Amino acid sequence: MVAAFDNDPVAVETYRRNISSHVFLRDLAVLGPFQVPKDIDLVVGGPPCQGFSSAGKKDRSDPRNRLWGAYLHALSVLRPKVFLLENVYGFQREYDNFVRSLVSECGDAYAVCVRKFNTQFYGVPQHRLRLVVAGIRRDVGQEIEWPAPQVEEFWGYKRHAEGLTSLKDAVQGLGPPGPCELPREQTWGCDHHYLPLEPSHLKVAKHIPNGGSLRSIPDKHMPEPFFGRERPPSRGWPWYYRKPDPLLAARTVTASTRPIYSEVLAPDVTAVKRRGIWTWEPIDPAEHTRRDGLYVSPVDQRRLTIRESAALQTFPDDFVFFGDLFEKQRQIGNAVPVRFAEHLCRAVARQIRRAGRHPARPRAEQQLKLSLG
Repeated sequence: MVAAFDNDPVAVETYRRNISSHVFLRDLAVLGPFQVPKDIDLVVGGPPCQGFSSAGKKDRSDPRNRLWGAYLHALSVLRPKVFLLENVYGFQREYDNFVRSLVSECGDAYAVCVRKFNTQFYGVPQHRLRLVVAGIRRDVGQEIEWPAPQVEEFWGYKRHAEGLTSLKDAVQGLGPPGPCELPREQTWGCDHHYLPLEPSHLKVAKHIPNGGSLRSIPDKHMPEPFFGRERPPSRGWPWYYRKPDPLLAARTVTASTRPIYSEVLAPDVTAVKRRGIWTWEPIDPAEHTRRDGLYVSPVDQRRLTIRESAALQTFPDDFVFFGDLFEKQRQIGNAVPVRFAEHLCRAVARQIRRAGRHPARPRAEQQLKLSLG
């Protein structure tokens, strides 16, 4: 790594402590020169996704939607051999604009393509759907060689396949966590503590079994403010408060600590230590569901800890985060899963090294490649 940029001082400090001192606190929306060496192999980046994310408002007028222009500026200045841009699926609606702008800035210098990924097939214990836009300079290659999945890909969350890592596999060894008493205190480490649930969330979470959601609660037991509301067949509010199935990959880890969203609630398990190793034993919902269909959890309800969220994003256990609990969760949720990034970058590295030995020959008719994998 020769340089990294971020406008979040907490994230910059985390990067400096764990990775490199070549990190700069800078708002890339304010365009300017880049003080980095020439002949860059790879530029990676993730423009803000809040305006595109299914967890957000999907506001087309959100000014952050156009901040990929700052990333494009970096490409036009640095002209790397390869670039990777990661974002949520919703970025597809900006893809054509991005490519047209890239051609305007760099001509036909890059072959560009885009592909959808589910990170659970790339060594990540998380069902995380992402879009990667990649470009390779035509003197290096004519198309990106994507990494191969570890197992054959399939669609659907509630399906286990041999070779995939489950939430239980990823985090059970951490053992039982404790509550976080000072969530706003900025610290290093001590991350295996959870933010206790507020009473309004607690009364909902205790009635949701592993793999369930608000939809699992019978109508007559539905708490406020959801009581009496219609349940449309489409997705929406009935899918709030998703509690993960520990035997499957986790749902998407987000930057939020609000338990109505995705991977925030911890599953219902009992932690058992055998021969010095912690393991999880999932609660059987059938044993704790009343005749009227209401599930009542026998274990304390909690959020996942910072360390557990980091494990689901495949950060090493010795990677530490600076900031208070909310700032740490934001950094983790906004990150690209480490192991997925490794798969992408190893594939790029192989292609760059091979191109160094055998330079690419331009095609007779060069054409910008636009494809959706």
